[in-house]
Amino acid sequence: MRSSCMLCWCASSASVAEAAAAAAAGPKSLSKRLDLRDVHISVALMNDFLHYAANNTRRGVESCGILAGRLSASDSRFTITTLIVPKQTGTSDTVEMLGEEEVWEAESSRELVPLGWIHTHPTQTCFLSSVDIHTQCGYQTMLEESVAIVMAPTDSRKKCGIFRLTTPAGLEHVQRCTYRGFHASCNSEMYELCGHVYLNPNAKHEVIDLR
Repeated sequence: MRSSCMLCWCASSASVAEAAAAAAAGPKSLSKRLDLRDVHISVALMNDFLHYAANNTRRGVESCGILAGRLSASDSRFTITTLIVPKQTGTSDTVEMLGEEEVWEAESSRELVPLGWIHTHPTQTCFLSSVDIHTQCGYQTMLEESVAIVMAPTDSRKKCGIFRLTTPAGLEHVQRCTYRGFHASCNSEMYELCGHVYLNPNAKHEVIDLR
């Protein structure tokens, strides 16, 4: 069984096309659950990720990063303070993190909370594939506020999306799903745009490049 941190499984071009078609309707509308704590992130962090991913993006290869941060005791707000760029391997439609123990050590030594992940779709539109949905399930099972950010530089309509699985329906469906790789069972009905995430220009961040 793969860890929830693993970010890809291989699949044929046909199955990728089927999965993309299943996601074509797009995610549900922006919403804010009252029981979700706010998450703050800076646009600068996302731009930094694109910088670190640039070489892969030019070659049409996906890249990934891990998002971590801290909880403010005064207002129960999470702030994503750290982008961890792990060792990884990617293709045009998959990316897999390597060296999970190094990521854990980076988070643990800084007392950081895992808050989700970010990855590129260099040749595709801005959506979560069924593989992405399963990855997000791992993060969101650990912490409901966790997010999945997709950067799609070639998508003329939406170059960035911040998503989460719907709860309870989407999350519970994916937790029960036994399929692996690209499949139509986990589609855009399973996730939504985040309503609890705020772009904060004052949020400071660091980048840890483990490659």
